[in-house]
Amino acid sequence: MKEALKKWLRSHGITRSHANALQYWVPYNFMDGKAWTPQSITIETTLRCNLSCQMCPLDLPRMIHDHTQPEYVQERRKAEMTTAEILGVIDDVANMGVREMTLTGGELFLRRDAMELIEHAKRRGRRLCVNTNGWFLTRAHARRLVEIGVDAMSISVDGPDEVHDFIRRGNGSFRRICEGLALLKEEKEALGKQNPKIGISVTLSSLNQGRFSEVIDALHPYNIASMDFDFMFFTDEESVRRTEAMIPLPVRRKEENQILPDELRNVDADVMFAEMQKAREKAQQHDIFIDFGPPFKTRDQVHKRFHDVGYTFVDKCFYPWKAARINPYGDVYSCSIDVAFGNIREASFSKLWNGEAYQTFRRTLKSHRLFPKCSKCCALNNDLWNHLPAFGKAIVDETFTTPSSTPRTPVRSEDTHAPVAK
Repeated sequence: MKEALKKWLRSHGITRSHANALQYWVPYNFMDGKAWTPQSITIETTLRCNLSCQMCPLDLPRMIHDHTQPEYVQERRKAEMTTAEILGVIDDVANMGVREMTLTGGELFLRRDAMELIEHAKRRGRRLCVNTNGWFLTRAHARRLVEIGVDAMSISVDGPDEVHDFIRRGNGSFRRICEGLALLKEEKEALGKQNPKIGISVTLSSLNQGRFSEVIDALHPYNIASMDFDFMFFTDEESVRRTEAMIPLPVRRKEENQILPDELRNVDADVMFAEMQKAREKAQQHDIFIDFGPPFKTRDQVHKRFHDVGYTFVDKCFYPWKAARINPYGDVYSCSIDVAFGNIREASFSKLWNGEAYQTFRRTLKSHRLFPKCSKCCALNNDLWNHLPAFGKAIVDETFTTPSSTPRTPVRSEDTHAPVAK
């Protein structure tokens, strides 16, 4: 009954994010940079990965794949949080009352303590999602994940067999995913369990623009719960520079580069939009829930996503009031903006969450509604955010275009009780 209700709500565009909106909307407007307990925390356990995806912003996977700078790779491995430190983070956020947790990488299963971390998170009663590229889903892993009761797994797939392997730069990676999915299905049936629910995450770029619907054809036999087709996140040097100039906090570079090769953005909107329609038809045929992030409805939106630097799907961001990330070295980040709010080796996450740096960042973001680097962010997918009012003064960047594709007029609103003009 619960799953049927969830499916019905999803089919009518109603998700958990709608039900939880007040939890971040109220502090956004009325708490001057402070926030209530975050809804979710993502712990990046390592940035190392056995694959090197062409659209991945991380530095370490490329170094590992290309066999460059081995000393640096080893140095970064040693700098990762220890098992005890990550267990401490899990306890801290659980004590805060955070309901949802994601363990991810890089590739989580490159850590020898991966299962220990997963088990501890579930013992603390969190709703747990495990992100993986699927390479290491052995039968032993599959059985233990089902036994532990992991709620969900997100597995990255970018196309059918050869397309996926080409994008991920890993021969045989698609085959290994299918083998792992088959093992998970078998173990769930053997143990009489429905979890973990399997979600497939597909990143859309020029590399798979005409073939991504084939993922549905290939994977539907494995009892897939959902597929998320997410448009690639990218930025440019000017957007990064202008964003850093807006934020009155020290820049703390993440070990990633969202300025991706231009050819990845060379999307033919007609081709991609037609493939989106195919995916929707196949999902209906196989009774799989799919979503596009953002949920574009027109070819023009797809075109602007890749070819209009200032085009945004939503006109404001609530993410720093609802979620956070902790990188493998203990640095707390809101998102892909290069500002760190402290390190869990110096202060607990629960103290940093409403620390002065975090409050300054939230106030600054609210005053601008979005930063230039935000325009293609993978978190800005919820159309509800366009309809939630933002009270207070607004400094609107004139280079942005609204979700309706109308250029914004530079404005400083002095009306402290009116929403920002859309």
